[in-house]
Amino acid sequence: MPAKASHISFAILHTEASLGWGGQERRILVEALAMQRRGHRLALACDPRGELYRRVRQEGLPVTPLRFGGRHNLTAWLKLRRLLATGDVDILNTHSSLDSWVGALAWRSLSPRPLLLRTRHLSTRVRDNWPTRWLYQAPAAIITTGQVTRELLMQRLGVPARRIFSIPTGVDLSEFVPQEKSRELLTQLKIPSDAFIFGSVAVLRSWKGHLYLLEAFHQLLESGSRAFLLLVGEGPYRVVIEAKIAQLGLQPWVRLAGYRDQVAPWFALMDVVVLASYANEGVPQSLLQAQAMARPVIGTTVGGIPEVVLEGDTGLVAPPRDAAALARAMGRLRRDADERRELGQRGRQLVIERFSLEQMAAELEAVYHALSGRGGEGES
Repeated sequence: MPAKASHISFAILHTEASLGWGGQERRILVEALAMQRRGHRLALACDPRGELYRRVRQEGLPVTPLRFGGRHNLTAWLKLRRLLATGDVDILNTHSSLDSWVGALAWRSLSPRPLLLRTRHLSTRVRDNWPTRWLYQAPAAIITTGQVTRELLMQRLGVPARRIFSIPTGVDLSEFVPQEKSRELLTQLKIPSDAFIFGSVAVLRSWKGHLYLLEAFHQLLESGSRAFLLLVGEGPYRVVIEAKIAQLGLQPWVRLAGYRDQVAPWFALMDVVVLASYANEGVPQSLLQAQAMARPVIGTTVGGIPEVVLEGDTGLVAPPRDAAALARAMGRLRRDADERRELGQRGRQLVIERFSLEQMAAELEAVYHALSGRGGEGES
């Protein structure tokens, strides 16, 4: 590995076993493209059945198809080992549990070895047993997407603080900028142009808390407030959400917009952005994107959300699974236009100062430079 210098470029290989398309998969692609723009050589190895594989190919990045699970793991191990054995990879960065096991075992079988990194995206509790401890002790460094996940790995698995770096996903400030509401989209949604709109952008999963958001919105309407609720995203929980909307009689006021690849125009429709998650979150990209657009946000005290939604400063927070508290926060911002504007402005300034895409890439690059002086085998 070359000595530390500002002009060093690294050959980086990311692996991912996930078939889905959410914040984790987006982070991998966004990070790869950002590092490529900084002069590094990027490649990926992921499941050809997944959305990430399709998008990586669409972006023109080199990608190796690796199927994971059961007997496919042996084939993936062999293919990945051959890739690493060429010596053309400086850094192997794994992501999900399955590809991290396959990647770590392939890495371990080689000498010399590239640097091994693991990115932990969620704040989900990890098992405290010797295989999991080895999986997190083998890499030269762990990247987390929030400080709360960093602390969890330190406390739960005893990973030294010096080997864990919290680097949330950066926001593209050229894409997520304040903008006016699109009258065309409002017409499509059959929402009046002067309507107040609460909104959420998230995969439709149970732990994203949509059911609590619907309960809170229902309470808000019952208190006399008038508003619409716009839910952007798709996922396995859609049928449950639709049933809840029907149960509460919210069909006239709730819009399910489905998956949208370009979410900035949808954030622009929202007077207040709400994320009601009750588990697993790192630092959610959707909240940072909304803040970059100067939208006031409401989150929960879960995972890394309080790292960016600072109560009364850059947003409001409520306890998870507490529809009444969430309704109070929503009602507060519904009534106070000045507070909405101030929260939005301070949220945008926070993202500009600490959570830009450029800052994320620079912090990752600094980690690579620091590790490159340690040799290629990591620490155990």
